[in-house]
Amino acid sequence: MKKRMSPKAKVIEAAHCCVGCDTPVEVRGTRVKGKFGGYFLAEASANDVVLARSRDRDWRRAYKTLCIELMKQGDRR
Repeated sequence: MKKRMSPKAKVIEAAHCCVGCDTPVEVRGTRVKGKFGGYFLAEASANDVVLARSRDRDWRRAYKTLCIELMKQGDRR
């Protein structure tokens, strides 16, 4: 599953020191700032890509968790 990145998109790294896949997650909508579940997010605006490092080896679950948490913080998908 490849995602297209716009040329203006920055890659924001959600730092986590653990084993897992690096999964790019596209952030749409409002700016997101904060931390959750071991992820530390810098400010992210529309078209930015968050690089999620999951302690969970199943990246799909990590992606789902990230989407849910971003929605809670005001990112409407």
